[in-house]
Amino acid sequence: MKEFNWSEATKPPLEEYFPADKLDRARYATFLSRLLAQEGYDESRPDDEQKKNYVLNLNAEWGAGKTYFLKRWSRELIVDFPVVYIDAWQQDYSDDPFLTVIAGIIKQLQRQAKFNITIPKSAVSMFKAVAPAIAQGLTKKISGIDLDELHTLLFSDDETENDQNQNSNKPTGSDFSPAVKALAQNLIKDHEAKNKSVEVIKAKLADWVNKFEEQEDKSLPIFIFIDELDRCRPSYAVEMLETIKHIFDVKGIVFVVATDTEQLQHTIKSIYGEGFDVKVYLGRFFNSRYSLKRPALKDFLSVHSDTTKFETTYLKSKSIELLPRTENPETALANISVVLDAFQVSARTAIQITERITAIIVNLPNGKKVDVLVLAILFCIHEKNHPLYEEIISGLFKRKEPNSKGKMENISLSSFLQKNISEEHFSAELTYFIDPDSYTEQLYHENLGTKVNNYYEGDYPISLSKFIENIFCSIFVSESNPYDFWVSSSDDGLTELQYTENALAQHKIEASPEVTLLWLDYIYIKDEYNKITKEQYRDFIELSSPLDYMGDS
Repeated sequence: MKEFNWSEATKPPLEEYFPADKLDRARYATFLSRLLAQEGYDESRPDDEQKKNYVLNLNAEWGAGKTYFLKRWSRELIVDFPVVYIDAWQQDYSDDPFLTVIAGIIKQLQRQAKFNITIPKSAVSMFKAVAPAIAQGLTKKISGIDLDELHTLLFSDDETENDQNQNSNKPTGSDFSPAVKALAQNLIKDHEAKNKSVEVIKAKLADWVNKFEEQEDKSLPIFIFIDELDRCRPSYAVEMLETIKHIFDVKGIVFVVATDTEQLQHTIKSIYGEGFDVKVYLGRFFNSRYSLKRPALKDFLSVHSDTTKFETTYLKSKSIELLPRTENPETALANISVVLDAFQVSARTAIQITERITAIIVNLPNGKKVDVLVLAILFCIHEKNHPLYEEIISGLFKRKEPNSKGKMENISLSSFLQKNISEEHFSAELTYFIDPDSYTEQLYHENLGTKVNNYYEGDYPISLSKFIENIFCSIFVSESNPYDFWVSSSDDGLTELQYTENALAQHKIEASPEVTLLWLDYIYIKDEYNKITKEQYRDFIELSSPLDYMGDS
């Protein structure tokens, strides 16, 4: 089987549109295709074992790209194999998982088969009846008897006399009206008819497997993909699993059931109770489980976020500005992901915060600006520790901790935050695209008067720790002027901007974290980011924080 390549988007209208695979999933599809093709059909096995029924649980947490993965994978396989794709969630209104699956199989395989694919109407119609468990409840409600007692109604009083001697409370046929007897007999007949229908349908499926084996342009096994099962109603999800297990366990058919398995376990427990052993229960249905790892957050955000709001053309059209400036939206989201990773927010919260930042950008009036990394840090603290957020946003943060001698002393906000962030994340790099000439061609120099600005256009790095210590904390620390970082203590009459230009003029020309910090100092003063107050940041956060991400439509 060939290696799948999803590095580029597909080209409609010749084929269904799929964007380029940003999560590097094609290699997993190739691996699983080879595995499942062998599990479902292997000519090297003995004749009576060549075809097998196999059910794989594809497990991935929310946002890992299950639907994209399944749909694109199925489109690859359909070139060589019979393939059916079913979105269980879109069909769970039908109340009958069997009809959902069989209808999907017939409709989709009819387009791929060079032979007739039909099922007798009598076989399918039986499954429109109420499910056995529900029927039992309805019968109990109507007649006051349980299905396991219905056999009593099918025999004479003489035949049940011995039973009555053992249990005088057990009802006999004479205890029920003719109408109830008729109901019981019909239910038994329905049950028998359903069993016969299952046999007919299994025989049909086995026949189609054999005919696809002979069809020149298709190979076995038949692949059936079931998506979004964990989003379905609990009763529907359980019935779907039971249907796959008991009706579609036909040799030569491979099922791939995609779920957030943790969520599915909660779904099942909602029916059977918290003490129910869900792992053992699910083990009855699946031959194996394959778990897709959570993608890198920067890739995850690029898939689930509206990247257009970070594009230069959009920002210019709205006459608004953002820091960090970046060459492309992917770098902007990568910067945000550095913050989100550091605070270890969940995938859903990461999307939520990015959506809120996007909403703030959309609502910025013409001529306004905002630092999205300051927003990202505030949102993370707002979600993880709201009392701490209130202290920070109000400029009232104060903490004391014992020093090495046991004496209590003040701890800085930067040190406090750093204690709760791993070294790996705290040292992660943020990237700023800086075009020095767009700000000034000459830099003030205390000895030379002016000096040509020789700094080059490009990406300038800075660690998250330096950003938090020198930029973020300088905005929200109240024991001194919030912007002392940008003001010199000398009395020589120079402006704030001249001080920063002098520092740049005397520094070695390089793209180092120290230079990035100097340029941020300059940009904050020149473009007046240092005039965005704590109160304005509070408004940004509190206006957008009620916006909750509910999932892609």
